[in-house]
Parts: sequence; C-alpha cells; structure tokens
Amino acid sequence: MNMSAKQRSTVFDEDLFSGLPDAILIHILSLLPSKDVVNIMLIRRFHNLWPFIHTLNFEQCMWPRHICGCYARGSRPIYDEKYVNFVRHVLLLHKGPTIHKFCLKLHFRSFYEFWQRTSGRTNIWQYDILRSEKRMANEIGTWIQFALNKNLKVLDLSFYEHGTDHPHAFYELPNCVLSCPHLVELRLTYCKINLKRNSELKSLKTLYLDNVLLMEQSINYILSGCPMLEELTLQLCYSRKGMVLLNSNLKTLKLHIRWFQQRIRISCPTLLSFDMSGAVELLDISNVASIAEVSVKRNLIFDFNEDNNYQNMSKFLQIFSGAKTLKLCSWLALAFSMWQLNNLPSPTFSCKSLHLQLDFVIWHLPGILNLLKCCPCLENLIIEITSYDEFTPYNALSWIHLYEFDAGEYRNMVDVPVQCLIDHLKMVKVAGIVMEKQMIQFLEYLLGHSMVLQKMKIFAKKKAPGKAYETSNPNSLISGKAHETSHPNSLTSDKASTSNPNSLTSDKAHEYKERLLNAPKASAAAAVFFY
Repeated sequence: MNMSAKQRSTVFDEDLFSGLPDAILIHILSLLPSKDVVNIMLIRRFHNLWPFIHTLNFEQCMWPRHICGCYARGSRPIYDEKYVNFVRHVLLLHKGPTIHKFCLKLHFRSFYEFWQRTSGRTNIWQYDILRSEKRMANEIGTWIQFALNKNLKVLDLSFYEHGTDHPHAFYELPNCVLSCPHLVELRLTYCKINLKRNSELKSLKTLYLDNVLLMEQSINYILSGCPMLEELTLQLCYSRKGMVLLNSNLKTLKLHIRWFQQRIRISCPTLLSFDMSGAVELLDISNVASIAEVSVKRNLIFDFNEDNNYQNMSKFLQIFSGAKTLKLCSWLALAFSMWQLNNLPSPTFSCKSLHLQLDFVIWHLPGILNLLKCCPCLENLIIEITSYDEFTPYNALSWIHLYEFDAGEYRNMVDVPVQCLIDHLKMVKVAGIVMEKQMIQFLEYLLGHSMVLQKMKIFAKKKAPGKAYETSNPNSLISGKAHETSHPNSLTSDKASTSNPNSLTSDKAHEYKERLLNAPKASAAAAVFFY
C-alpha cells in the first residue's frame, strides 16, 4: 500500500526513542559520559529519567576546556569550581535506588597537609592552601560515601599528581571503602591506604592498585577480608615492610614491582595466571602448582655469569615448570644463552606455548635454541622483535666477551635432538624486525627441523628512509586473526604480501622472503605466510 507524502513524513519524523520503556532508556543513558547525560536532560522525554542512571563517570580530563598542564604546573591546588559544582549537582539530584559504577578521576593534591604533619607547623601564607586541601578531601569522601550507600558494585578512583611525586602526598582512602560488603570491583590510583584491621570486602572479585602507598600491613588486612577475590593487580605500589600475598581463591595476579620494593611473598594455591615485571629476585613464591600462564618481564640489569644470580634465577624459573603458556623478556632469553654457552643446566618447562619479546641481539640465538630444548612439549612459538641492534648495553656483560660466538654457526651447538621440533611444534609466529640475516637463518633452521610444523606466520615491519619501523598489524600476532589471502596449502604468499601497504619491498626483503619460501622443509604440511 502506497503512503502519501504526509504519512511518510509522520513515520520518519517519529521519535523512536520516546516509545521505549523507562528502564531501557535509563540503561542507555547510563552508558553515556555524565556530562552528556546532563545535556540530554533538556529533552522532555529524558528530563525525569537522567537522575536514575546507574553509572556515574566523572572524569575531569573529559571536562570542556580542561587543560591538565595547568594543574601539574600549579604551586598550589587548583580545583575547577565549575567541574566540582557539576559533580555536586549530579549527586544532589540523583534519585536512583542503586549505583552500579562510580568513577571519579580528579586532579588532587594533599602535599601541604603532609608537610604540616611532618614539620608540625604551618606558615600563614600556607593556611588557605591547607584548608583548601582538607575541604576537598572531605568533600570527595562524602561523594564516595554517597555512592557506597546505594549498593555500589564498581568503584574506580584516580587522583592525579599535582607537581609532586612524593607518595605521602596521595589521597588517603576513607576506611568506609574497605568496609563495603557489596563492592565487586575496586580500582585505585594515586591513593594511600592505612588500614588497621581486616577489610570487609566480602563480594570483591577484582582489585586494581596503581601507585598506591600501602601503610604498615594494609595489604595483608585487605586480602584477609576478600574471600571471593579472583584478580589482583599491584602496579608500582609501595610498602615499607614488604608484602605477603596470601589468598585461597586468587586466580590472576599482576605485579609491576618498583626497583626499591621490599620483598614480596606469594602463596596462592588456586593461581592460574601470573604476570610480573620489575625486580624478579624480590619474590618468594610457593604453593602455585595450579598456575597455567606466566609472563615475566625484567627491567633490571645484572650479570648472569655470577653464580648467585644463576642459582636464584634458575630456582625462580623452575617454579613455573608446569605452566602451559610462558612469556619471557630479552634478559631472560640472554640468561638461557649464558647457560647454554657455559654448559649449565637450565630449567625445563612443560609449556605448550612460548612467547619471547626481544630487543634482539645475536646473543639471543643460543638462548632461543636452549629454550626450545627446555620445552619438549612446545606446540606454539611466538617471537616479537621490538628492536634490532648489535651494539647495545648487553655487550657490557662480562660473559659475552668470553666466547667467540659465530651467529651463523650457533645451530651447531645442538648436541641432542630438540624434542619439540620432532614431535610437537606446529605453529611459529614471528613479528617485528624479522628481515635480518640471523633471524632468517634461524627460521630456515626451524623449517628444516620441525617435523610436524603446519604454519609459519611472519608479521614483518618495514623501515622507510629516515623513519622508524612500521608494523602491518601489531594485534594480529596474538589474536591470529590476520587475513590470509594465500591458500592454506600453498607455500607462497605473494598475494598476502603485495596486498598489504606495509609489506617489505626492498631487494633484501624480497631475497629473504624467497629464501624462506623455498627453504627445505621437514614437514610436508608446512606453509609460510607473510603479512
């Protein structure tokens, strides 16, 4: 049936949102930033709904005409009164019975309050600053308490530094937060916690602490009251007396440890995933037999040739021998190189997936080969090469100069069969600065010795004149979702390479590609793909 022009106009001009139930509209409004929600209140249909939204997201950096640099350079705390009034207005008019998520990201400083506590005096000219800090801290506490009183599930607090990085100048978290039995997720950034008794976070499953100052035994008190906690992240947190992480239900633990951090003791029998970076030797780990995924990234330099370092590192890595997925950094790959060259026993692993993230130098090659020997059940090998340089600080290590190492002949070091190449290795993924002679030789070795290899995927970078390396798809290495334009049974991948604007086009790159595509293959099913 044909409609008249007037009828069609009426249909298309109809406000489709107006007919939706209030509950659905409130849910849609809750997904928007709070500042946009308040603007929508001018629309008649939404005027009486926005006070019932269940997600309150107050991020100061998203505020119109906000300039973060003005706050960082200020010699005194500066609080945007319009922004503060906006938060007050939204909370004052909120009518909903519950708040699912409360997020507050605010520039805050309590430096002068800290200075007064430590010095015991306050100059007249500092009095107004001190009063401003205290008033703002108290008001933030009332905001948090308001959200907690509405059966809050997710609390996200982030207080940026204001011209000082002194940890004592952080916002002191009210103890009412750690006594909230219905919180499921708690995220804190730039806070100080001074807890004197066990927390009461009976429903908490996720705890994220970033640059948090943990006074005395606060972390122990927190964990003692979290029987349901499953995921814990400690990012550059600080505690003078060290930490003891004991939890019977924890499944995921992420640690980024400061170089001056006191010793940390970990005992989590249900732990499945462990991700750590920083000072490895500061950890005492036990009772983690169920662990399945491990990532270790070390950013401190030490000489692996010292016996004490060898014993500590070998013992530390052996703890994760049962993990199914193992991710190691450049320094740990070098440790395996030194152990290979010194004929020292190396830890063995039962992992099926090995991920190496390397600032590549030729001295990594013996370590990679040693790791293959130490992972007899390995099925997937992933190598990310973030840089490539023969002249790096690694050359300062004493053990490097003790050996005449020929990068072209390192494969002759193999004195026993590499079990994973014979029976298990099916997938190899290499990303980054791949098109270098030593890496091509290594990939040729894998193709020639991997008896059951099915795919070798190469995500190569190119380097334009005068520019840094570019990558084709940095996320596709892990996800494996890169588009394969060549047939899976084909040993060529010209279509996959030429269709990618970031594919390598130099003569050397083309030569290396041809070498890999035509290299002898121990597995008839092996296919090489370039992206």
